[in-house]
Amino acid sequence: MLRGKGFYRSDKYMMGAERQCSPRASALAGPGKHTPARRRKAPATAFEANTSQVLAVASRLASMADGEVRQRYHDLVDKSLGGELTALERFELERIEVRLDAEDIDPKIEAADCKWERERAELLDSIEDLLGRLKK
Repeated sequence: MLRGKGFYRSDKYMMGAERQCSPRASALAGPGKHTPARRRKAPATAFEANTSQVLAVASRLASMADGEVRQRYHDLVDKSLGGELTALERFELERIEVRLDAEDIDPKIEAADCKWERERAELLDSIEDLLGRLKK
């Protein structure tokens, strides 16, 4: 068994300048079961903080009126032309573009639905005419 400073069983319980823990060992140890809860709780990671910010941006965009969304889009585009956007602002700009694209698609779909309704009505009229001729 090794003998010397720091290897005696009693050294484990020494308090003061003589006892030294390596930084690596204390960092790996982590909080124990007797550590107060406020110290045991791990700080929010960068991922958790980013997730909450992304959710806040998405929620804010979903609740904005169409005019506000267009104004924010123009503000972000102007800012991107003048300088660098943050990652969160780039995400916001992408979400706004998706929303604006969806609004652009809606009139096209509505026009196609109207065309389909007209064609359906014409087809039903022609079927009724044919049935009327066959009954005569």
